[in-house]
Amino acid sequence: MKNFHIFSFFILLITLACDLDKEIEVDIPNFDDGYVVEAYIMPDQPFGMLITKSFGYFDIFDSTSVMEEQLSKMLVDDVTGYLYVNGKEYEIQNQYRIFGENPIIYNYNLSKRVRFEPEDELEIHLRFPTGEEVRSKTIIPQDRAIDSVALYINEHGEARSQTYFQTDSTREEFFRRQLFRIREGRIAVLQDFVTDNRIASRGKIIFGSGYDFEIGDTLHSRVIHITKDYFKFFNSVSGSIGANANPFSQPGKIESNIQGSDRVIGIFTGMNSTDLSREILE
Repeated sequence: MKNFHIFSFFILLITLACDLDKEIEVDIPNFDDGYVVEAYIMPDQPFGMLITKSFGYFDIFDSTSVMEEQLSKMLVDDVTGYLYVNGKEYEIQNQYRIFGENPIIYNYNLSKRVRFEPEDELEIHLRFPTGEEVRSKTIIPQDRAIDSVALYINEHGEARSQTYFQTDSTREEFFRRQLFRIREGRIAVLQDFVTDNRIASRGKIIFGSGYDFEIGDTLHSRVIHITKDYFKFFNSVSGSIGANANPFSQPGKIESNIQGSDRVIGIFTGMNSTDLSREILE
């Protein structure tokens, strides 16, 4: 099996509001000389898409020290296609963009700025220079804002938190939960997982933490309303990463929602993030 490195907004999504790095190596069986498509579309954010080759060129790929010659090997040029937003067509351009202090790199965007809204219906059609034609569909989920973050401080000055938000219990909904601690300028990832709303009680979900905070820390709580496709994709990638560390396990199949060619996998998805920060005071 070839080593397959996912360098993407999926891995770097954790940096949406925080300055973090992630280095990931994933083995994927029987997937060689292919392509990986990733697009994560959110309200009030510009469209960006990353298309890379599946080759494992580097033992470690660090986005903060990426070299031009490495990019030329990793990134795929000359893909053409269109994004459809509620049926309206927008041409996709092969153009590089780098966002943020920690580089999030896209190599495709749109010919014009589009404002995305919750419940937008999105579809993408792509044609690769080697002849593959693929497509995918998604929606942008509704906003599920955090109601509040409660803090509980013990006699030792240690704090735990509870994050409250509402879900629509009449339908299946999926979420990515992230919790960060900022201490003396350093960021620690305390939680990062996906779940569905079966854990809700009367439409309310509570995410708790341990006593992981101290006076002077800043807590950053994030809940991302995601699609079922992304929920499956996230779990399949996480499972493959976990299997890599287990000599008795074989990596599972990546749950891709890119259709049309066995040589193209990835994720095309909408999501809707809500964030709330609290400083831990005496």
